Amino acid sequence: MEDIIKMIMSIDQKASDIIKDTKEHVELKEAEIKKEIEDMRVEITDKTKRESKELYDSVIKEAEDNAKKVHDETESDCMDIENNFLKIKEKMESQLFTKVFG
Repeated sequence: MEDIIKMIMSIDQKASDIIKDTKEHVELKEAEIKKEIEDMRVEITDKTKRESKELYDSVIKEAEDNAKKVHDETESDCMDIENNFLKIKEKMESQLFTKVFG
């Protein structure tokens, strides 16, 4: 009878040890998985920030290029208008002088 009680106690102890080991293993795996998830979250966040900045920089550069193009075209148009005015300025002055002083 004593042997049976010792055997039951031994089985109970082994079961307790198995439960304890299993719980520790589960906790370790859970910690590993949480770390992997956090690492993935950080990686995705960093990648998203990097891609967003690249897109932002690209849009800004395109806008700056368009602004420069418009500025250059406007400057060219102004120069053309000024050159055209200078071409006819003397003729207009002469005509005005003739009309005023007859």
